[in-house]
Amino acid sequence: MAITPPSVTRSPALTADLEAALAAQGPDYAPRTHLLEPDGKPRYVNRLIREASPYLLQHAHNPVDWHPWGEEAMAAAAGRDCPIFLSVGYATCHWCHVMEEESFDDEEIAAVLNARFVPVKLDREARPDLDQIYITATQLQQGHAGWPNSLWLMPDGTPFHTGTYFPKHQFLQVLAAVADAWDRQRPQIVEVAGRIAEAVRRQGALGGSGAAALEPETFDAAAAHLARMHNRAHGGFSDNQQFPQESFLLFLLDRWRREGDAEALGIARKTLDAIAAGGIHDHAGGGFHRYTVDINWRTPHFEKMLYNQGQLARAFTEGWEATGEPAWRRAAERCFAYVLRDMTDGAGAFFAAEDADSLDAAGRREEGAFYLWPAAEARELLGAEGDWAAATLGLGKPVGEVGPVAHLEPGAAVDFARLDPLLERLRAAREARHRPIRDEKVIAGWNGLMIRALAEAAVAFDRRDLAEAAARAAEAVWSRLWDGTRLARLWAGGAAREAGQLEDHVWMGLACLALAEADAFLAVPGPWAERAEALGATILRDFSDGAGRLRMAAEDGPLGPIYESSDGATPAGESAALELLARLGARGDMAAGAAAQRLVSAVSGPMREIPVLRTEALIGARVLAAGPSVLRRTLAGGTVAARLLRGGAAWELELAIAPGWHVNAPDPGTEGLTGAAIEGAGAAWPEPLSRSLGFAGAPLNVYEGRVRVPLSAPSDSIVLHLQPCSDTLCREPVAARFRLGARETER
Repeated sequence: MAITPPSVTRSPALTADLEAALAAQGPDYAPRTHLLEPDGKPRYVNRLIREASPYLLQHAHNPVDWHPWGEEAMAAAAGRDCPIFLSVGYATCHWCHVMEEESFDDEEIAAVLNARFVPVKLDREARPDLDQIYITATQLQQGHAGWPNSLWLMPDGTPFHTGTYFPKHQFLQVLAAVADAWDRQRPQIVEVAGRIAEAVRRQGALGGSGAAALEPETFDAAAAHLARMHNRAHGGFSDNQQFPQESFLLFLLDRWRREGDAEALGIARKTLDAIAAGGIHDHAGGGFHRYTVDINWRTPHFEKMLYNQGQLARAFTEGWEATGEPAWRRAAERCFAYVLRDMTDGAGAFFAAEDADSLDAAGRREEGAFYLWPAAEARELLGAEGDWAAATLGLGKPVGEVGPVAHLEPGAAVDFARLDPLLERLRAAREARHRPIRDEKVIAGWNGLMIRALAEAAVAFDRRDLAEAAARAAEAVWSRLWDGTRLARLWAGGAAREAGQLEDHVWMGLACLALAEADAFLAVPGPWAERAEALGATILRDFSDGAGRLRMAAEDGPLGPIYESSDGATPAGESAALELLARLGARGDMAAGAAAQRLVSAVSGPMREIPVLRTEALIGARVLAAGPSVLRRTLAGGTVAARLLRGGAAWELELAIAPGWHVNAPDPGTEGLTGAAIEGAGAAWPEPLSRSLGFAGAPLNVYEGRVRVPLSAPSDSIVLHLQPCSDTLCREPVAARFRLGARETER
C-alpha cells in the first residue's frame, strides 16, 4: 500500500490514484529505491508514478513529495506561500543518480523538502525550452552549470537561487538557509529573482545588426578561434575534459571544402583520429560515449546519447569523404551498427540514451561496469589471440580510476581485419553482463539527427540498407508524432507527449531533405521533400517572433519568449534552421528563403562578436550565400542530384535527374544550350540519348535518369557544369564546385 511521504498530508483521492498508478505498472515492475517494505513493495509513492518519462519514474518512490512541472505545482507553492525546489536532470545522468541516492531517497532530506518547499522534477530532454531558462540562470549566478541542476523558484517559476550537485550535508545546509531567507529576507529574494530574470531575458534575446549577410572575416575569425582552442598534442578543443564538439568539426570540414583551409582540415583530422582511437569510442560494441574526463580521450563518462551518435557519424562520414581514412568510415559504420542493433525500437525509431552506470558482478551500481575489460578476462575469452588483442587495446594499463578501458593509439596502424572479429567476441560475451539502463523515449529531434546521418552516409558509402533504416525511422517518427500541423516532442509510454520544439521540426526537416537525396540514388521512396516543406511551414507559423528570430518553443516560458544564445552539445535549433530554410529556399520555397535572410540579419551581430558560439549557423549562412559544400547535393531547384563517390584513389560522379527533366550532354547539338562538363578532371561521359524537342528545332543529345561518369586525374577541386531542361523550358546553367583535395595517403 502506498505510504505518504514524510511531512505530507494527502487526500484519500490522491492516495487512491497513486496506488492505482503503481498497480498499473504490472507484476514485473522494479521500483528504483532502497526504501522497500519486507514484501519488496516501495515504502513511498509520489506523483511521478503517473508520468511516462523514464527520468521522472526513477524518482517515483523517493520520500520526496515530487510534483511534475506544471500549473498544479505552481498553484501549490502559491497556496502554501513557499518556494519551489526544482531539480532538472535526465535518465542517464550519472551525477543525477548520485544525488538521487544520497539525498532524494533519504527520509531526513525529504522531510525538509516536503515541509518547506514544493519539490518539482523536470526531465530536461522532454522540455529543453525550460531547461534553457534554468541552466542559463545557474550559469549566470554561479559561473558554471550542469546536471543535476538545482534551483529555488518563486511560485511563478522565477529563480532566485541556483546550484548543481550538492552532497547531502551541504544540501541540508542550503535548504535550511533558503527556507530561513524566505521567512526573514523576502524583499531581498524578490530583488534577486528580478535581477536573474532580467539577465536570463537579455542572454537569450541578443539582437542583430540588421546586416543581410556575414563578411568573410566572420568565418575567418571563427576558424582562427578554433585554431587557438585546438589541443595540438591530443586533438579536441580543451586542455581538460574532452567533448566531441561535433559542430566545430563540421564547421572545419565545411571550411576546408569551401576555402581549401589546410589548417582547418588538420584540426579536424587530429580530433577525429583521437576520437576514433580513444576510450570515448566503444571499441567492442560501436558508438560513442558522451565525453571523457581526461585530456587524451581515454577515460569516458560512459553514457551514450543518441545525439552524439548522429552528429559524430556525420563528422566521420564527411571526414572520410575528405581524406579516404578507412578508420573513419569504419567508426561511422560501427556506430550505425550499434544504433540499429541496440538503440532501435520495433517500429524502427531510435531510443534516446544508455546510462553510464550499470551493475557489476557483485550487484553494485558502478559507472562503466558494463564496458570495462580486465586484461585477464579478455585473454581467457580470446584464447591464442588474447595477448595480441589485450596489447592492441591497451587493456594492461588501467585508465584513471575506472579500470581497463579499450583504446587504440591515435594514428597507429591497426590490423582491423584481425581485430574486428575479436571485438565481436568481446561484444557478444559482454551481453551476459547487466546492461545499462536504456532511456526508451523516442525524441523527434534526436531521431532527426540520426536519420540525417544514416541517409547521408548511405549516399556517401553507397549503402542502400542504411537509407532503408533511415526511411523506416522517419516513418515511425512521422506516424507517431506528426498531427497534421505540428510534431510532438517525444513518444513515451505508448503515446505522443509534449509539444514539439523548434529543434524537433528543424532536425527532422533536415533529415527529410537527406532522405530525398538518398531516394534519388538509392530508391527509398517517400514524400520526403513535401514533409520537409511542411516542417518549414510549421517553423515559420509557430516559432517566428515576427522580428526575424525563431523561438525555442511556440509557447512562452515563465520569463517570456525562450531563445537559444549559442550552440551546445547539440546545435541550437535556430542555428540549424538557417540551413534548413536556406535549402528549402533553393528548392523554390520563397517564404523559407526570405525567412533565412531575415534570420541571418537577426543573429548577425552576436555571430560577428563571438562567431565560435554559432558554428552551426555559420554553416547555414554559407549554404544560404553559396549553396552546400558537401559531395552530395541537390542542384537546380531539386531537378538534379549529384554525388561524388570515393573508391580508394578513384572518383566517380553520379547524377540523378528528376523525372520530366534532362541534362544537356557535352555536345547538345543546338547552340545556346550549356552542355555538361567537368573542369579539373578527365571525364568519361557515357553515350547520350538523342531526343527531338519541339522548342529546340532539332534533335538534342541529353542525359536522363541516372548517369555515372568515371573521373581520371582529378585536381584538388572540380567544377561541374550542367543545364537541366524539361520538354518546355530550361533552367539557368549550374556551376557546382566540389573539393576532393585530401588524398588517402596524405597525413
